[in-house]
Amino acid sequence: MVALAKRKQDEFQAFYTNCNYITSYMVGLLQCHGDVSILDPCAGEGAFIEGLMAVNDVPNITAYELNNDSVKILQSKYSDSSNIKIEQEDFLLPFQLNFKKFDRVIANPPYGAYQSPEKRKQLKNDYPRLYAKETYGLFLIKAMELLKDNGRLVFIVPDTYLTLHMHEGLRKELLRSYEIESIVLFPSNFFPSVNFGYAGLSIISIVNKTPSNTYSFPVYNGLSTSKELPDLLTAKRKKYEICRLTYSQLSNNPSSAFFLPSKRWINLALSTNSLKVGDICSVVTGFYSGNDGKYLRRSASVTRGVKKYAIINSDEVCNDDLSIKPPLDGLNNSSCWVPIVKGGNKRFYKSSEWFMDWSEEAIYDYKVVNKKRARFQNPQYYFHQGIGVPMVSSSSITASLIDGRLFDQSIVGIFPKNKSENLTYFMLGFFNSTVCNDLIRTINASTNNSANYIKKIPVIMPNEMMLNQITNEVKRVLTLSKKRDIAYDDLIKLNKYYDGLYGAKSA
Repeated sequence: MVALAKRKQDEFQAFYTNCNYITSYMVGLLQCHGDVSILDPCAGEGAFIEGLMAVNDVPNITAYELNNDSVKILQSKYSDSSNIKIEQEDFLLPFQLNFKKFDRVIANPPYGAYQSPEKRKQLKNDYPRLYAKETYGLFLIKAMELLKDNGRLVFIVPDTYLTLHMHEGLRKELLRSYEIESIVLFPSNFFPSVNFGYAGLSIISIVNKTPSNTYSFPVYNGLSTSKELPDLLTAKRKKYEICRLTYSQLSNNPSSAFFLPSKRWINLALSTNSLKVGDICSVVTGFYSGNDGKYLRRSASVTRGVKKYAIINSDEVCNDDLSIKPPLDGLNNSSCWVPIVKGGNKRFYKSSEWFMDWSEEAIYDYKVVNKKRARFQNPQYYFHQGIGVPMVSSSSITASLIDGRLFDQSIVGIFPKNKSENLTYFMLGFFNSTVCNDLIRTINASTNNSANYIKKIPVIMPNEMMLNQITNEVKRVLTLSKKRDIAYDDLIKLNKYYDGLYGAKSA
């Protein structure tokens, strides 16, 4: 009888899975034939141990677990099994395990477990190229180091390692030193009534074998339920194979990201175009007061934050052109509140509805008194001409003009560099185009538009004639946006320009 999925989350961010479909698939991938040594670095309550024993009567298993309650359960279950060794240790910290290697490793590691500052510092020292705040990557890299030559590892982890900037070091180590046998992707809602905080999960199979540059592996997707997972161990797996990823191509991708093939023009732009947004623009985060309730005010037209933010008086607003001589040390008159561009998905132009105290006293507070909470960052871009992209978008990426105003930390500021100052309108149109949205969602499938991802977007430059045409069209739409919200029909002509540049309709 097949057990229903049953999971619980503890303070260690460990999700214990008793699902026969997942267990049987992962154990099948492990290929435990004969006398092999097996490591489970985060055994939980023994789901994988039970699965291993079902197909191999006497596997030699070393199981590590930190949670005291889970250790007691493991000891109770396997106290009479001489071939199963239970250790209560933190797998991520140095101990005697470093001197032993294994034929096989299987695990469902903690996702995003809390690390004390002291432990995080040690882990960062041990693994300087890895993201020490996310535990599953650390478990994966250490487990790979403990594989014997040609040893095999199978992990179930979130799919964020495929493209997120923070996992660049993990991807590069995989491509340099190991062969990925397969990756299967599936939604986290395969596990009902549990909120993982991750959109998707994956099962990855790895062999400790130095790969060739031409090595490739299959990616499977499109499963409807967890019941279909064991089908991937049979000839039926072909119907789920969406692509094969080649190591040479992955190594050439920005940050060695594992981009899944989608539209042909996207693959071409990402693989063949060397010019990126970060090459021609400074991409930076903006200002935060540390106490917006005190230092931020709203116009009467703003209806949110009524209780927290006071309404600005018109005579308090500085109406000078602050781009001529940016007042980075503050203003010394009564009209010392400056307009600030904040987040919110609006295309091309946002009216000045929010205002920040920019008096000399306030600047002193931001820089000195309250500097630990305030973010007086990248001030060389304050009050300059640029483009603001919200850090988090809803359905698609949007951008608006920063024209001599302050910009806050909820948006990414994009400022064409000196030799590219004539590209401001071109880039403003680009960041509102469907082409840009397709590119950023391939580079990062989430709705996060952080500076690191924006810098990686490939840019195809137009000739002078097309640049002038695009600039004029952007200026037209910009003027329109100051009167009303921009609709899809307003962007048809502009999107055609960018589609043509990238070959989006023909490739």
